[in-house]
Amino acid sequence: MAICDPGGSEIFRHACTGLSGIVAAKMAYTSTQKIRFDDVDGAGIVYYPQFFHLCHKAFEDFFDDIAIVSYPRLIKEMRRGFPAVAIKSEFVAPLTYGDTAIVTVAVDKVGTSSVRFYYRIHREHDSQLCFEAHITTVFMDLDSRKSEPLPDEIRTLLEGML
Repeated sequence: MAICDPGGSEIFRHACTGLSGIVAAKMAYTSTQKIRFDDVDGAGIVYYPQFFHLCHKAFEDFFDDIAIVSYPRLIKEMRRGFPAVAIKSEFVAPLTYGDTAIVTVAVDKVGTSSVRFYYRIHREHDSQLCFEAHITTVFMDLDSRKSEPLPDEIRTLLEGML
């Protein structure tokens, strides 16, 4: 789990075509996740809500590896979080039990308190795109349940991913 390219450099910019069909250069974070038995349904393919779970696991990995604060610390100690408020997704190809999913997270837009993340999930063995989504989150005080402006440190990190 790191920001890296297939050639092994630590940071890369890649061209990606999103759900809107627009091509843009983005910094991206990649998380590798194995598809386990509890991820699949009776048909032997990843049950559709699990794709969102894979995205969220990559989001947490991103915070743990790259941000100034881990996501558990942000939630438990600082009582702040990024709940999803909007999702646009497309299911392209199935993942099955035993596959390895490569989940790429990019920042698509940064607002005052909102962040739109762009996720792409590929099968490792054949690089097939399986899923993509734009997930908009809002930075929130978990006790008051009200949005707050992004802290400068987090804003700087996220804007650096644009």
